[in-house]
Amino acid sequence: MKKVLCALLIGMVTVNSFSGQIGLPEERIALPAVQGDYLICIWDETTGAWLGEFEAYDHTGSYGFQLPAWEEWYWIGLWDVARQEYVFEKWIGHFITD
Repeated sequence: MKKVLCALLIGMVTVNSFSGQIGLPEERIALPAVQGDYLICIWDETTGAWLGEFEAYDHTGSYGFQLPAWEEWYWIGLWDVARQEYVFEKWIGHFITD
């Protein structure tokens, strides 16, 4: 019984040590303090198209989302609806390294 428990513990430690590399990348970016109506827009450079629908910015100061793939570039913009211009932009890419 002790051998089985020890083997399970070692297996759990091994899985936990590699769990940071499993799944798609999560991103959380800080956004500027703004007033009014704004949309969050994400451009997928690989497909040459917008990633999903534009989302209304909730003015929390940050935006979190999951990127659909590793090794790709995404452009995030904050669109001012009233002025019809971007007030913030940033390129994001997550790459796996050895």
